[in-house]
Amino acid sequence: MNQDEPARPAKKAAKGGACPVCGKPAEAAHRPFCSDRCRKVDLNRWLSEAYRIPAAERAGNGENQSESED
Repeated sequence: MNQDEPARPAKKAAKGGACPVCGKPAEAAHRPFCSDRCRKVDLNRWLSEAYRIPAAERAGNGENQSESED
């Protein structure tokens, strides 16, 4: 962050502390989830690659584009 940018508040869980899996209120012992079951459901989604971060396809013929041609 640079000094000219205003500080941004931290993002809160959806619905003011709701479990991201089922929507029930989060429990302190399992935060941000409501139970150990929902924590394990979320972990399984990550491990089975149900959650994905989109990536842009590289253009060109597959060569490293950071290398300059001489």
